[in-house]
Amino acid sequence: MAIWVVLRSVDLGSCATVLSHANPIPLAGCLAVIATQIVLRSIRWRLLLPSPPGGGRTRVARIVPVLLVGYLGNAVLPARLGEPIRAYLVARREDLDAAEAFGSVVLERVVDTATLAVVACVAAVAVNAPSWIVQATALAALIGSAVTGALVIVGPTPLVRLTRSFAALLHIAGRAEPVLRRLDGFARGIDGPSRSSAIVFAAVISAACWMLDATTFWLVAQSIGAPVSPAAALLIAAVTVLGTALPSAPGYVGTFDLAAATTAQALGVVAAPALALAVLAHAMTVLPTAGAGAVSLVAMNARLGRLASDAAGAESALGEAASRP
Repeated sequence: MAIWVVLRSVDLGSCATVLSHANPIPLAGCLAVIATQIVLRSIRWRLLLPSPPGGGRTRVARIVPVLLVGYLGNAVLPARLGEPIRAYLVARREDLDAAEAFGSVVLERVVDTATLAVVACVAAVAVNAPSWIVQATALAALIGSAVTGALVIVGPTPLVRLTRSFAALLHIAGRAEPVLRRLDGFARGIDGPSRSSAIVFAAVISAACWMLDATTFWLVAQSIGAPVSPAAALLIAAVTVLGTALPSAPGYVGTFDLAAATTAQALGVVAAPALALAVLAHAMTVLPTAGAGAVSLVAMNARLGRLASDAAGAESALGEAASRP
């Protein structure tokens, strides 16, 4: 559906012309920015992962390839299956508790999305974006800040209990039970005495990563000559990623491009360059990480399909374990 909307709204010939004149030098800079992001995101995940059985912390060098395999999974499989794949893979490689590994990914996604919403709201105000963008990002920032604050102050276990009570109040506890079971397991895995400080540091790293993500969009805009300021690039990047936060098609095809092109046009970029910006930014953010993930997969002598199946099985087992008294 999103692809159809994108294709119907823009002259593809004009978009192709814009892309054909792209300057490769800023695009080369994108690769350095993306590499820095991968390292920072690996450091962030390391903060949230449980300690190995021997104590200490998992080395970042061992987390990077696992993270890349997860990105490969998101690129070629639907519904963000790369997330449970990387959780399963890191638990298997580092001999970690499976519930804590899955919980660390859930926690990372919550903190990352909440931080992004705040960044998007600030950028929307800074560029005097249309009211619908300001209002939407403000609402997302409010909800994200509340959830993150609750995780820091209260912790996940009481929040899951509150969610269960709320579901019972709405008479949907039966239908929501499979999800609630998984949340129970995740909460037991991620709740710990040092979790609050880890969440705060993870949020700081997330903010830095989103600034780098905005840099990628800005460099792409410079490559095609689109009039996009750094603040506008930050807003385009933020709205685009928020638009792909929910499970979607492999590689976020359609949803990414629609969100990026629509936001760019709302900020004054002409339709054809806006779509060119979306397509090129999409390629620059997905293809290098997916390629690196494929190399990492081969280096670890694993198969993506088998990992996806094993990860789904492990997640199901966690849900069943969480339901037992």
